Amino acid sequence: MHISRVFFKVSDILNHPLRNAVRYGKTEVVRNLRYGEGKRRRMDFYFAPDKADGKRLPVLFNVHGGGFVCGGKRYRSGIARRFAARGFFVVNVDYSLAPDERFPEGSADCIRALNALEKFSDSFPMDLDRLILTGDSAGGYYAAYAYAAAFSEQLGRKAGLPDYTGKKPVALLTFFSPFNPVKCLENPAPMGITEDIGVCLFGSAKEEDFPFPDDIVDLTLSVNGDWGPVGMVVGNKDMFCGGQEVAMIEALKNAGVPYYLYTAREKGDAHCTHLFPFMPGTPKILAFADEFLKSVTDSKSDGGSDGGGNEKE
Repeated sequence: MHISRVFFKVSDILNHPLRNAVRYGKTEVVRNLRYGEGKRRRMDFYFAPDKADGKRLPVLFNVHGGGFVCGGKRYRSGIARRFAARGFFVVNVDYSLAPDERFPEGSADCIRALNALEKFSDSFPMDLDRLILTGDSAGGYYAAYAYAAAFSEQLGRKAGLPDYTGKKPVALLTFFSPFNPVKCLENPAPMGITEDIGVCLFGSAKEEDFPFPDDIVDLTLSVNGDWGPVGMVVGNKDMFCGGQEVAMIEALKNAGVPYYLYTAREKGDAHCTHLFPFMPGTPKILAFADEFLKSVTDSKSDGGSDGGGNEKE
């Protein structure tokens, strides 16, 4: 048993009740829709029938975190219900985990799930012309990877991913996420967790025998002018992914992509504290997310087309 898997599994079990401490309005949930073979290639749909009421809802495609090695869509049911109550059709997706399936299979699964959405669109009130990709921690990386692949056939070919055939997303929103997991390996964590993640995900955590080139791991190298707006929530005291927004902001600026940044600095803010509704910083984080999502769903695309940035604390 890998120590990283133990750590994230215990975290999910202990924190699941706390992450679901708030109850929202009536939400319809359709579970375990298949998008491929294997027990983890499943997704859940969340939506509020009163918000649909004969109309189609913007789609929030949500990828759970868990250090690339653990986690599951069930552990993000609270945040899914929260956004469903605000008028989104939420897709909570499971994907292959390391070390059973190594990089880039998690990204490939996200693309498979996105490609499969169209076949469900006649049966559910989803508006795929307003598709936003989101995720937290490792899930944010996979969401960002799928986002990059949607606008770069070259990245998909180099990484050996399935062709992206679904609707193009209009925006990306990440929570406490890396954009280059290799950088996470440089941050020592208790019990050697980050090194163990590197071994599970890539087969090695050592620079001298790392098996993948930078241009298929570091997403800042895949940013281009076709990207829509990017929203990022980062933590001032994030021990896993802190500081990774710096290179991404530079890449977004160079490509003329509008970006929106919120830095969580409230007491208790750390890695993925937005999942806990009772934390003092959570309302500000989610207010930022709501504002970003409203801007991109109202306009579909530009949310500030001048390529500038909007940074908040």
